[in-house]
Amino acid sequence: MKSSIARQTISPGRTLLTGFMLLIVLIGVVGVAAAQDSGAPITNPALAAQMDDLVLITERVRGLDTLEPVERRFPTRAEVIAYISDLYATELPPEEWARLTRFYVALGLLGPDIDLAATFLDLLGSQVAGFYDTDTRLMNVVPVSGDGPGDGLSFSEQIIFIHEYTHALQDQHYDLAALLEASADLPLDQGMAQLALIEGDASAVMNIYSQRVIETNPLASLALIIEGLQAGNLFLPEGIPAALARELLFPYEEGLVFVVALLDAGDGWEQVEAAYADLPQTTEQILHPEKYLAGEGAVEVVGVTLSDQLGDAWVIDWDMPLGEFYLREHLRAQLDLLTARQAAAGWGGDRFQLAHNPATGAIVWTLALAWDTPADAVEFAAAYAAWGAARFGAAADADGCWSGAGAAICARADADGSLITAAPTRALAFDLLAAE
Repeated sequence: MKSSIARQTISPGRTLLTGFMLLIVLIGVVGVAAAQDSGAPITNPALAAQMDDLVLITERVRGLDTLEPVERRFPTRAEVIAYISDLYATELPPEEWARLTRFYVALGLLGPDIDLAATFLDLLGSQVAGFYDTDTRLMNVVPVSGDGPGDGLSFSEQIIFIHEYTHALQDQHYDLAALLEASADLPLDQGMAQLALIEGDASAVMNIYSQRVIETNPLASLALIIEGLQAGNLFLPEGIPAALARELLFPYEEGLVFVVALLDAGDGWEQVEAAYADLPQTTEQILHPEKYLAGEGAVEVVGVTLSDQLGDAWVIDWDMPLGEFYLREHLRAQLDLLTARQAAAGWGGDRFQLAHNPATGAIVWTLALAWDTPADAVEFAAAYAAWGAARFGAAADADGCWSGAGAAICARADADGSLITAAPTRALAFDLLAAE
């Protein structure tokens, strides 16, 4: 998977998907580039027998047969961190990290001085416990302690194994490699939704296994905590921004809820199977599975076109739907979770654009939004007024603008939707607001 830098306007969402989602990590990673030959093949008979049992369990729980053998490896954490570092170095040059940083900074999720590459490496390096590589078709489980699994897998390693083997089954039955490669060229929100299906599927299988083990042996849950402490990945590294942690967890936590809803709506895994042929298209559908089941998609939104309003000094970085998840995260930068969640829940579609001035480093962005109902538009307008007051320390002026410290934001809402514009000066932000 290559990151194109020939043009500043790259396929919508591609940098974020190849930066954050190049390695999807919680207790498992779906790798989409060739992995190094880390770890040794399994030769211990007891371990091999245990893994064969776990393969059968995974097949039975998921209802999919293994079509071809899957090779298993046990790389050390140091080897995996080196692998992640190498992927980031080869896939994402500095200018791509800068573009990605501007996205987070614009939404208020990160401060402008963050070293995003180093932060991601710290986050992923501390949390990774396994990965399945769709190119080499190797599944990898990081031992909780030591350089290898010994004579058998611990409970947490068994869970990781189940998760990663589910990815192998997905790859064999749904061509996961092609799905992930295609998702890298999708708008960010759409790609995030499809990754939530993949990770939610694998998380559901591992949860079913975990629950069955804990029902038989309640002390197994204590073993998970102890092993997490031993591995050092029970808690996030100090200084990791909360927004990045929530982004990391989204495909697993919300994806799991989504898949469970599909299981409840269908006959066993039937509805999940169908989802791979009719992929979710928005994070709204993941957050509200009933909307996916009803076939409710996003409304196309035009809003202001930045390239028509700005001069040649500006470069368009992003032009894509932001989606409900990132809208909620933007609101959470200044509001409590409940208010942010409720205000974003009426999302019906949007167009997010971001441009920067290479000479000055200035950022301009716009967000045009459509809502499910007029009441949703009113609720968002009230929430955003509170957001602006919290951000700038005062209510908006008569034109709906806030300004201060080299930044300005203007917002307008009517029956057709909402428009938010942000610029270094109030004059530019207001001009963009009036240009629609």
